[in-house]
Amino acid sequence: MYGLKRAVFAIGLMLLSGCEPQMVDDPIPLTTFTDVVINLSLPEYSALRVDGGLKLFNNIGVRGVIVYRVNATTFHAYERNCSYHPNEAGSTVDIHTSNLFFQDFSCGSTFNLTEGQPTGGPAWRPLRQYHTDVTVNVLTITSDVIN
Repeated sequence: MYGLKRAVFAIGLMLLSGCEPQMVDDPIPLTTFTDVVINLSLPEYSALRVDGGLKLFNNIGVRGVIVYRVNATTFHAYERNCSYHPNEAGSTVDIHTSNLFFQDFSCGSTFNLTEGQPTGGPAWRPLRQYHTDVTVNVLTITSDVIN
């Protein structure tokens, strides 16, 4: 009887260890693009003239880039390619309708605006962030990855 209890315990331990999250995933593919120079005084970029403003740019990055304005001198440019299973067709992050976080509706992962860190769902890595530079009313986004 003691041997049976030991065997059941060992099997249970093996099953439990198999339920731990797997911190393994494909990386987001690398891509380069020419520097994007944005004149923030133009009407189409008015959302980026206020703190907390967001703007999608679908023509750069792997699946596009979301720019988030922290303040007048700090902008973050996040890759829209979700960090969880990035090679799957629907692995794209969008701005949630509340404008309070990012969400990949295919896997359910959510990410915060300020750092691109996962806040829910299966994603365990942050969104890729590209280098930005702002001088007066000109924002430049480069394909240099900063995380």
